[in-house]
Formats: sequence, C-alpha cells, structure tokens
Amino acid sequence: MCPNVCSLLDAPHRFRFSAANHSSDEGRSIRPKIYVQDRAEGLNMVRISLKLVVKTIFILCIMVGSLYVFLRRRPNLRRPNLRRPKPPQQEPRDECERDDSSISNSTSNAEGNPHNYTLILNNPGKCDVTGGDDVFLLVMVTSTPGNHKQRLAIRNTWGNESNVKGTVIRTVFAVGLTQDAKMQGDLEQENGVYKDIIQEDFVESYRNLTLKTVMCLKWASEFCPNAKFVLKTDDDTFVNIFNLVRHLEGLNATQARRFVTGRVYTGAKPVRHAKNKQREVQWCLSKRAYPRDSFPPYPGGNAYVISNDITRLIYEVSLTVRYLFIEDVYLGLCLEKLGIDPVHEGGFVSWKDVHSCKDKKIASHWLKTPVAMVKAWKDLISSC
Repeated sequence: MCPNVCSLLDAPHRFRFSAANHSSDEGRSIRPKIYVQDRAEGLNMVRISLKLVVKTIFILCIMVGSLYVFLRRRPNLRRPNLRRPKPPQQEPRDECERDDSSISNSTSNAEGNPHNYTLILNNPGKCDVTGGDDVFLLVMVTSTPGNHKQRLAIRNTWGNESNVKGTVIRTVFAVGLTQDAKMQGDLEQENGVYKDIIQEDFVESYRNLTLKTVMCLKWASEFCPNAKFVLKTDDDTFVNIFNLVRHLEGLNATQARRFVTGRVYTGAKPVRHAKNKQREVQWCLSKRAYPRDSFPPYPGGNAYVISNDITRLIYEVSLTVRYLFIEDVYLGLCLEKLGIDPVHEGGFVSWKDVHSCKDKKIASHWLKTPVAMVKAWKDLISSC
C-alpha cells in the first residue's frame, strides 16, 4: 500500500516540475519574438505622442497670439495698469539756450537794443588832425583788456599810423569792462602811454561782442566824423594796410557812399544743434533767439570796412533791432533794415594766410600770437 500511496502523493510534484520545466523551455524560444514586437509598438507610440505634443503646442501658440491681438485691439479689455504713474518729464532744454547772466549784461529786449553804456576810457581828440587834412581811414580793433602784447604787436606792425605816407590813418582799440582790478589798472596805464584805447562799462565777454561793435559805430560817428572810412577788425586779424588803402582809394565818389565791404556771406543758416561742442556751440542759436531760417547778407566779423557817412545811421538803427550776440550777423540785420547791400571783396579771408604786395589779399584771420603777427608783417614788408 505504501508504495502505491507514496507514488500517488509524489505524482503532482513530478507533474509540476515537468510542467515548469516544459514552460521554461518553451519560453526560451518565444520570449525574443515578443520583446522585438513590443519594442516596435513602443516606438510608434512615442512618435504619435510627440506629434500630438507638437500639434498641441502649435494650437496653443495660435490661441495665445489671437488672444493677444484681440486684447491689443480692445484697449478696454486690457489689464488695468496698477503701477504708480510716472511724473511727466520736462522737455530737454535746448542746447542753444544758455544762461549768460554772469557774462552778459545786454539790456536788449524784443523791441530793440538800447545801448545804455558809458565810456570809462576815451580819447576824444584822437582824430584831430593839424594842417586841415581829414582822416582817410579809422582803424577800430576789438580787443580784450588782457591782450596787451597783441595790441603792442599791432601798433608796431600793420596798425602803425605812419605806415602809408601821405594818408592819415588813426588806430584805436575797443574793449569791455574787466572785473580784475589789476588788469584794469594795467589797461589804464597802457592807455596813458599810447592814448588809443576806448572802453565802455559792459562786461567783457564773447557774448557781448555786439555791444563792442555798437560802441565802435557810436564812437566813430561822435569822435571821428571827419574820417572817410572805418575799418572794424579783431586783434587776431592781420591787415595788409597797403592793399586796403589802395583798394579804397580806387573807389569813385558814388561807390564810396553807403558802402560796406568785406567777405560777405549770403544765405547762411543759423546753427541749431552744435555738432562740434567746442566750436559750434558759441554760435548756436535757438528758435526763440532767432526765429528766421537764414541770415541776411553780412560781412565776416574779423574785418570789414564801412564808409563813415553811414556809421551814425547803423548805430541809430541798431537801437531798434533786437540784440543778437553774433555781431557780424547783427550788423547784417541793421544793414537789411537800412536797405544797404554789403559788397563782397575776395581779398578778405577768414583763415590764416601769407600776405604780399604782389597779390590782392587785404585781411586774414587766426593770428593769435604777437610772434605770428610780427612774422606776417616781416613777410609782407619783404615783398613790397
């Protein structure tokens, strides 16, 4: 009995082991096929998923873009701005608008330019001539109180009153008021020696050059009415006095009346925005200061000649013309009001040049040192 029963009890175990062995043997041959098939199906699912993600992102972008456009076209649907509003910005100040209260004391206004200044230094007898001859040429050199050496160089070169024999020439230097007590004392001492300086009580500055020019016009008409011509020039200008006298003597009586000549600029426009800060800013003009788009014809300020029959007229009309610190343009405005057209003369140049008695140059500019002035004079004399 036991062997039979034991054999029956052991039968299921033997069956399980054999089944297990059978299933494991069968699995070895089937599993690789199932693994390859599952991997292929997985890759397909990944591709499909990626396509769906891309399509979803694309659709979302279109929806967001459409919503943005819709909100932009409907301002009332925008999200309210909860930020604190910025304070209104002040418009930037025009670079041509300058505060010159410390260097300019012009009493100009919209109606005119009253010249309410008094002579501090004066030489009223400068144009007195013995023997009955009149002054042919009054040379008025605008200078600054501290330019003593430059004035001395001019006195010893082209500005010497005895340069042209038989022609009466008188030379004066026009300056403004300095705040330096020592410099003022030196200026007064210099005038005591040479007796050729005139000075009014306006502040000496570049922005007051027009006041200095008006002073010259006034002085020429009051203290030198017997002069035939007036040369207004700067102390960094060299004048071929021989060519100038020769040119003026060649004018007939009609030409010598109501006459203004120099290097005439026509159609020049004001500088509104200074590109060269060091150079152009000194000529920069705002619309408020000068509303016109161009200047009237005017002679360059470094040197020009006026017949003395109109110096008083120009001075008087200047009192009715609004002040402009660019003095040669201001002269052009006065001439325009008087109906006088300045005559262009190519011998006046606005750059540094070599002079000779064999050419027709009359005046050149930018001789900033006494050495340069003396050298130019020696070069001129050696050619005559």
